[in-house]
Amino acid sequence: MEILKNSETVSLQGFLDERVAWREKAAYAMGDVGANVVWATLTSFMTFFFTDVARIGAAAVGSIFLISRILDAFSDVGMGVLVDRTNHRYGKARPWLLWVAIPYGIGAVLLFSVPSFGMTGKIIYAFLTYNLMSTVLYTIFAQPYHTLMALMTRDQYQRSLLTVMRMFAGVCTAIVINNVTLPLVEHFGGGAAGWQKTMAVYGAIAAVVIILVFLFTKERVRGVTAKKTPVKEGLKALAANKYWLMILVVGVLVYILFALPGVNIYYARYVLGNSMYLGSIMTCTFVPNLLCFAAIPLALKIFSKRMLVFIGFLFYAIGTGVLLVNPAHINYVLLGVFIKGLGFAPLAGTLYAFIADTIEYGEWKTGLRMEGLIMSAASFGQKVGTGIGLAIMGWLLAWGNYVGNAATQSQEALHVITFMFIQLPLCIYAAIIAIMYFYKLDREYPAIIEELNQRRS
Repeated sequence: MEILKNSETVSLQGFLDERVAWREKAAYAMGDVGANVVWATLTSFMTFFFTDVARIGAAAVGSIFLISRILDAFSDVGMGVLVDRTNHRYGKARPWLLWVAIPYGIGAVLLFSVPSFGMTGKIIYAFLTYNLMSTVLYTIFAQPYHTLMALMTRDQYQRSLLTVMRMFAGVCTAIVINNVTLPLVEHFGGGAAGWQKTMAVYGAIAAVVIILVFLFTKERVRGVTAKKTPVKEGLKALAANKYWLMILVVGVLVYILFALPGVNIYYARYVLGNSMYLGSIMTCTFVPNLLCFAAIPLALKIFSKRMLVFIGFLFYAIGTGVLLVNPAHINYVLLGVFIKGLGFAPLAGTLYAFIADTIEYGEWKTGLRMEGLIMSAASFGQKVGTGIGLAIMGWLLAWGNYVGNAATQSQEALHVITFMFIQLPLCIYAAIIAIMYFYKLDREYPAIIEELNQRRS
């Protein structure tokens, strides 16, 4: 890896040179397939795997997830700095995808393995492999992958299309994962061995797809100055970027919402009485996401990203109301989660475009263009939000006296599971709306770009 010299500078190209062909957009979107074939499995089944397969206590599981997020705070910033300082012949972000692809697949297998240790040994193994996968390997993949979008184009609409397409691919992957994982585990013999073999398949798919993203994408955008910015100066610039700080918090909350469907398998099994309802619940959650993702490019020509998020919240609240009518009846559940899926799509489909826009705001505000550090908000939000969401599940299950792999659960456990399935997600979405009320960058962005272009000329 070559580090840029202090004196080296390059100019940004105009938007006309930053147009992205549909084939390349599709290649970039495939990165979410490589990510989610593992990450969707982690968010949907990790807590269940630890409590009901590895037989680790729910409170210990929650603590594993939360402590790991403290380590993640350092790994994301560190990886952002590395990306910003990379000057490989393949670019700043793309070479990291090539380097991490195979280790990423291997890490997934290790994570979903149960060694023949005592309880203490299993907890230590779970902590180490979860951090290997999340804190190290996923950081090395996700940080450059998120940054790559900002290096492909500066055009807001093109970025929105890239975001929608990658989320579309990711949601399709999540639908498949949530429908085929349990049957695939059973096909491979069930139990710990079935999970390990399933993850071997998923890990191989992830490695191949990530390499394809590297091969078929291109970096077009270069910073106004490619000098090596001191970490302290870069962090100070981030602190001055108010919109980045807002979207950082929003990203954490969004990925808590992404993690909470990990409770769905408990809800299907113990509240609805049939674990196999999980596939239908997840399909009715994600299919409306796909429908909305297809409509978002057109909607963005009429509404701002921010306004679409507000509209989505209304649908999410209506869907929650449907669930409350009869939370133990599968038909009400499927209808409710379908409407909630329509409401969540605008937020999920535009999140990365929100983050990418703060790059230009930060450059305008501070004179520093730091794609890697700024896009660290994406991987930080994803991992911290997921970790907090999974930790909340573990702790609340323990608080409700959940017993792993039991035939029935106590009323306290059922109340906790129901709360996490229905009320908690709406409260988190409402917090996001409160933050987005103060977000005005969509309106300011054109003037900022015009001023940046004037500075360069």
